[in-house]
Amino acid sequence: MRPLSCVLFAAVVAACASSARPVAAPAAVVVPPPPPAPPGLQLRAHAVNIVDAEAAAATAAFLREGGEGLQRPAERFYAHFADDYDFLYVCSDGPLEAPNAGRYTLVRREAIPGTGMRRLHDNGYPAQARRLRGAIALNESEDGNGPTLHETFHHWGVYFDQSLGFGREGGRNFGSHWGAVSVFGQEGGFDANTLRCEDPPDARPPACRPAPDGRTRVTVGRFSSFANGGDSVPYAPLELYILGLVPRAEAGGPFLVLDGAEMLSYDHRTRRMTWATTGTHTISVDDIVRVHGERPPAPPEDRALRGAFVIFSAQPVSAARLDRLERWAAVVGNDAVDPQLLSFERATGGRATLSTRLGPAH
Repeated sequence: MRPLSCVLFAAVVAACASSARPVAAPAAVVVPPPPPAPPGLQLRAHAVNIVDAEAAAATAAFLREGGEGLQRPAERFYAHFADDYDFLYVCSDGPLEAPNAGRYTLVRREAIPGTGMRRLHDNGYPAQARRLRGAIALNESEDGNGPTLHETFHHWGVYFDQSLGFGREGGRNFGSHWGAVSVFGQEGGFDANTLRCEDPPDARPPACRPAPDGRTRVTVGRFSSFANGGDSVPYAPLELYILGLVPRAEAGGPFLVLDGAEMLSYDHRTRRMTWATTGTHTISVDDIVRVHGERPPAPPEDRALRGAFVIFSAQPVSAARLDRLERWAAVVGNDAVDPQLLSFERATGGRATLSTRLGPAH
């Protein structure tokens, strides 16, 4: 299966080496089947299909345009399931022609010191699901998993103050993504170890010689400013810090920013990109702490999460469709193994878990 990136632009995305401590791939886990489902539901151990045309249409509209979010799908899910989940993953009823492979919407979040989240957010839906933190729409297709890990991370970041310089690429603002910065994680950014000057080719910034137009050209291993490799990429050290899973001393940095960055070309043979910049500067973790304070360690409830995967459809989906989502959810929940994909647990280096096993439906 080929992992998807967050937004289906023509940008290239990177396969990534992990800086988190390695976690052994889990052995195959035998999960007992859930009890028989009520009419209108097809229920597996990790995934459910609920026949509800309005919820299916709302999911498609959210992926295409944003707008009202996933309130209708959430209400219909919790009409059948208990308040046992932190995240709801709602898959589209078949592949959509939409600009997004995934989209996150906030349901409820406390203030999180050190992250830019300074106050409680509560969008109030559905009323019977007080544990639910966020809902994620996924443009399900045969291409494979993703961007599950990316969209889940948006519950915590990236929401740093723009004065720090994250989330930018030249004149473009990538909002809650890293931009052309050497973070190299789920939310984008490049690997600083691959950065070289075009002239002289063995040098690194700031030792590059400017081109005649006054800009400096650099080459770097392929990356995207907003996503890197779908569910195949682990969380970067700075992302683990935002999650509250590593201390300040393990957050990495300093982080190199390509000022005025503009991508010029990509070489498929060498898998390297050429960028023009007006210069570089760095951002340290100390800079982040001066603006936002220090991120405290995540409490136990943030280290043992639970998610639910559901497809809403006008008619019952095929067994093959539901099998595909079942496997996707089982991989994310660390109950199945795929050589190209990471579970949430493995993406965090074993520091947190995200169970995707469903409880009984009523």
